[in-house]
Amino acid sequence: MIEIIDVTLRDGGHAVDFNWPIYFARKYYNTLSKFSQIKTIELGYWGQTSKSKNMFYNLDYDKVCSVSTNQGLNNISVMVDYHYCSHNVKDYPDKNQSEICMIRLCSRKEDIPNALEFGKELKEYSNINVSFNIFNASNYDEEEVVETCDTIKQFPFDYVYFADTHGNLNLAHDLDRFQNGFNILRDDGIKVGFHLHDHKGLALANYRELTKREIHSTDTSVRGMGKGSGNLKLEHVINNKKDLTDLARLILDNEKLLTIQPLVYELITSFYGVTDNYAKKAMQLNMPIHTFDKICSNITGLDKDNFNIKVMHG
Repeated sequence: MIEIIDVTLRDGGHAVDFNWPIYFARKYYNTLSKFSQIKTIELGYWGQTSKSKNMFYNLDYDKVCSVSTNQGLNNISVMVDYHYCSHNVKDYPDKNQSEICMIRLCSRKEDIPNALEFGKELKEYSNINVSFNIFNASNYDEEEVVETCDTIKQFPFDYVYFADTHGNLNLAHDLDRFQNGFNILRDDGIKVGFHLHDHKGLALANYRELTKREIHSTDTSVRGMGKGSGNLKLEHVINNKKDLTDLARLILDNEKLLTIQPLVYELITSFYGVTDNYAKKAMQLNMPIHTFDKICSNITGLDKDNFNIKVMHG
């Protein structure tokens, strides 16, 4: 069975400016900590302020404990984005605590060499699980996947995650290009995971494809809460009746809070495999959809993964 890392508070934070009410965060944590399929609960980003100064984008240990109420369950993960995070390892949690079990370090393609070196330092300092998460995996071809995994296996990571950041993978057809990379990592004792977005409504179908392979874990979120059009929905993959009922109760009690609003423009960004930040800008500009389609069709290189305002103006 694929283990679950639930990322409702972290990725879903994009929908609430990372400002979840503390009463909800505690209820969420206490409810999901009892689910047998969920091994890790991701609370948010650690010590970052570039996009928001609110709690769940700027966690520290005291803030984590205010959610977990010092239960010592050792089931919390936090995320850092190499592009934005502190590169001083002493700013991070280590094994001398019993709340946080994993740090997930995500990296853009252009940052990978430096991010790997930082991740090595972070692992050696923290001595807790460290996951290396590859952004924008859909824009890696098979050769790039193999080369990247060959490089990563030389570093002491516990997990490697591939993120369908733009929500445009169809793993019924696309999974084979990752298989050799998976094999390289697993042969070296590294656990492999996938983060599935739902821009094309394929997250559940993609999850089912993952169950046919030796994938260790995947991310979910309650009601698909997440950036853009959201993620694989936790409620679609829970297979324990009591857990599902308890989750339904949590959703009913917090329906207004657990809401995302996908943009129609994201249908276009997903089709071309470009970041949905372009969709947000097009929405702000009230750009004609056919104009936006033409712009997206011409985006190439790193501009596909990293928003470049110049692209929007030709």
